Amino acid sequence: MNLRPLIAALLVTTAQATPTVQGAWHGPYYRLTLTGLSARDGTIRWTPGGTGADLKFSAALPTLTRTVPTAQDQIQIRVQDKGIQIRSAQGRPLRVNLMPVRAGVEGPTRFTAIDVYPEEAWTTYEPVPVTPCRAPTPVPELPYQPPRFATGPVGFYLAQIDPRTGTPIRVIANDPDRLYPLASTFKQIVLWGTLRDVQAGRLSLNTRLTVTETNRSIETYQPGTRTVQNLATQAIQNSENTASDVLHLRYGPDRLQALVTAQGACHTRVNTTTKAWWAAQAGLLPELYGPDVNTGAQQTFTLPPAQETQIRARAVQQAQTLNADRVLDHLDRAFFSPTYHPQTEVYLQNRSTPREWATLITRMYLDPSLTPTNRAFLRDTLARGCCRAKDPSVAYWGSKAGSGWRNVTMSGLLSLTTGQTFVYAYFNPGSDTIESVLIEKQLPDIARYVLENAKRLARNAP
Repeated sequence: MNLRPLIAALLVTTAQATPTVQGAWHGPYYRLTLTGLSARDGTIRWTPGGTGADLKFSAALPTLTRTVPTAQDQIQIRVQDKGIQIRSAQGRPLRVNLMPVRAGVEGPTRFTAIDVYPEEAWTTYEPVPVTPCRAPTPVPELPYQPPRFATGPVGFYLAQIDPRTGTPIRVIANDPDRLYPLASTFKQIVLWGTLRDVQAGRLSLNTRLTVTETNRSIETYQPGTRTVQNLATQAIQNSENTASDVLHLRYGPDRLQALVTAQGACHTRVNTTTKAWWAAQAGLLPELYGPDVNTGAQQTFTLPPAQETQIRARAVQQAQTLNADRVLDHLDRAFFSPTYHPQTEVYLQNRSTPREWATLITRMYLDPSLTPTNRAFLRDTLARGCCRAKDPSVAYWGSKAGSGWRNVTMSGLLSLTTGQTFVYAYFNPGSDTIESVLIEKQLPDIARYVLENAKRLARNAP
């Protein structure tokens, strides 16, 4: 066998894979583009005060020194060996994000982007205040201690509850009555509605539903006919958007909303499929939200509930006509564009408040209409959801997380071996971390944070 052609091809491939670095403004942020290197090969460490960052990579980079003027400052960039140093010349806050960019978003080649946002360019999420549906009963409350790993606003509600009645006994809370986008943590309610239909005989866990390109949502999925049990498990365990959407559509978004509203959750919205809200955020539903998604979404949010519900229903219907790969491609463009604003997510996605959502989770777990068999399936399925902290003090932990671009959520119920039970809701939109793959790395930290606070409540029991 003649190996020369193979060796020559390998040499060419190696030469082409030599990392390169280029820089240019992309609207409000400055982007360093790294070709020939994966974002997973890099790590980022913030400087004290958030005035810059140091990045380390597994491969050597070409030397580059650059000073980039901004409206109020200068960004100093130095690339040398396997490191990149980014600083504010005047010590002002900088936001630095390391992310992979998918093929098709800015050309056929995958590359890694380091986006640098000056202080004046950074958009923030402002939690929307609402009046609780019912005046909460006063209970002892421990001081809130912010999570050290999080950036951006955090909505948090953790309550020790009576395991039989769900009544809160002690709480730790921050902004419990403000609205936040739910992301994939809402899929617990899809599971609940599905099991109520199983209970009523409208479905069985062995009922087979068809998954096609039409009802497919973004990211990976399993086509063909799939059982309700498979769809429910995948929607929670792997957070498969398609599995959740198929069950959501079968139950009916309006019916699911009615179920939630009947529990007293007057501010919670769960009547939008994942494909519908992603399509809207991607700008692919202009006839509903207009050419400017941010403005159109805000205007829809301020409509009377019945009118907003009608628009959401049309979004669900129209999203079924869109190709999921096209939605994902446009979604990347939207999130990495100068026009993206995290505030739009609460207008378009399913939403709730920390207190209302934790109360709803309690109602789900204690639903007296479910048989022991269906309740056990719900608990077992949620015990496979992301995420939980491994600790010998935990007797049960059911959880479902969600993530997106600058957004991470988690909610669920946990019980300690001492018999104390807790429900929690953690919402963090508008994070400094943009790429969903990277923000998901916070999930173990969030789980530990929840457990630490549950133990705080347990220690303060009378």
